[in-house]
Amino acid sequence: MYRGRSLLSRLIQLITRSKYSHAGLAVWWNERLMVMEAVDKGVVVTPLSSNVLSYHGDVEWFSSVEDIPAPDRLRLVEFAQQELGKEYATWKLVGFFFIILFKTKVETRDRLRREKRLFCSYYVAQVYNSIGRDLKRNVSDRFMMPDDIASSPLLKRMGILRKREPTRLRFERSHGLQ
Repeated sequence: MYRGRSLLSRLIQLITRSKYSHAGLAVWWNERLMVMEAVDKGVVVTPLSSNVLSYHGDVEWFSSVEDIPAPDRLRLVEFAQQELGKEYATWKLVGFFFIILFKTKVETRDRLRREKRLFCSYYVAQVYNSIGRDLKRNVSDRFMMPDDIASSPLLKRMGILRKREPTRLRFERSHGLQ
């Protein structure tokens, strides 16, 4: 979960009433820890270390509260990989902001869909949905906000990823260093 300091990040936080402005997935890809996310360039994958070091803000690390069996983890990563290269859903996000601002009633059920365009929290929710895990009951993946993901009963906050040196990250747990 990301807490950006840019004007766009702060606008997202304000409109969504969230302390987070972005969501991504950290996954092991072979021997490398990568981040899969929907950003303005589309759905992309980058090394976690360079992602955190180049981000203007704080990055918090969340983990599943229950162990996800290896076959489900593999299916989760495969689904996330199949979404790579899709375009960012800028206009869907703008429409979503209007729904939030005008408190319009929205669909609450989840359906796994293959969309052509995605935004960050929709992407993360869909990936979990692909293995039968609903991050937030009564909130459709299509209308998921970063704060919905962070407050999911299926996830727990583990700590903050801190920038330390140009080539190293420090993982700081909520209750001390690990």
